[in-house]
Amino acid sequence: MPFVSSRRILVIALGGAALLSALPQSFQTPWSGTLAGVLWAPLVPGASVLAWARDWVRAPAEPYQGLPEELRAAREDRDRLQGELDATQMRVEELERELGELSGYRPADRAGWQPRLATVIERGAGRPAGLLGIDVGTAQGIGEGDPVVVGGNQIIGMIAAGGAENRSWVIPLDDRRCGRIDAIVLTGAADGASAASEGTGAAGKKADKGGKADKARNGGGASVLVQLVPQGNRRLIGELESPANVKKGDSVLLSDAGWRPAALGMQIGVVESVGALDANPLRRRITVRMESDPLRVPRVVVKVRVPGQGQAARGTGAAK
Repeated sequence: MPFVSSRRILVIALGGAALLSALPQSFQTPWSGTLAGVLWAPLVPGASVLAWARDWVRAPAEPYQGLPEELRAAREDRDRLQGELDATQMRVEELERELGELSGYRPADRAGWQPRLATVIERGAGRPAGLLGIDVGTAQGIGEGDPVVVGGNQIIGMIAAGGAENRSWVIPLDDRRCGRIDAIVLTGAADGASAASEGTGAAGKKADKGGKADKARNGGGASVLVQLVPQGNRRLIGELESPANVKKGDSVLLSDAGWRPAALGMQIGVVESVGALDANPLRRRITVRMESDPLRVPRVVVKVRVPGQGQAARGTGAAK
């Protein structure tokens, strides 16, 4: 009898496996389960022996051993009710967080928009890297260009085109697909944070870049116009005139007429650095860091337009 080499056995096995994989699944199901059971049978006694040895070495401790039956049953009921209470408290905390997200959107004039709470369910899967997938869409009134915010007054992006009935994609503010963004820097570092939160109430009225409203909100501080370019990693950069009194920590607000009025006055972030511009000594380079990381937020609020209330429509959101 000729000797069969191991290489020939391997080739035959691979060929047989390829042939079996090409057969219909209905043909494979009956005998593959039986074959798996036969191959597993020698291991079952060993697994049972090992489980017995484990229980003998470290016997599982039953709760409330040695107590009367009624007392033990009462304590088990107590533990079950405590577990149900813990689960309910966790649900209440989750609802409180959702309510906190929505309660931050109560400006003096909400004409023209309504908040829609959404959960981030995807992060760039099947789309260009960086987009966020949320679980609301056209069925909830979500449309292209709607601003997306967190924490009451921090804008993190805008709704992209091509949304579905119950799904939308968000372009983060630090993504180049948002295009150039007109903003204002509130030069009072100490009052910048409070000015940004107070400025949200006037977001619907602030269609122009009026410095008087900014000065009033900033307690007398001036505002500086700047055009920002998204750079990724929560950062946007721009250029300033050298005399502009901008310092690290100053608040930066959205003031772009190309965005929906409901987005104007929302906080983009804070000035991270101001440095010299080698190409033009008369101007300076400014770096703005977003308050929130779009890639880490679990829940957002979309400011949805309400038809028939006279709010101006935004364009397609293309880069300027």
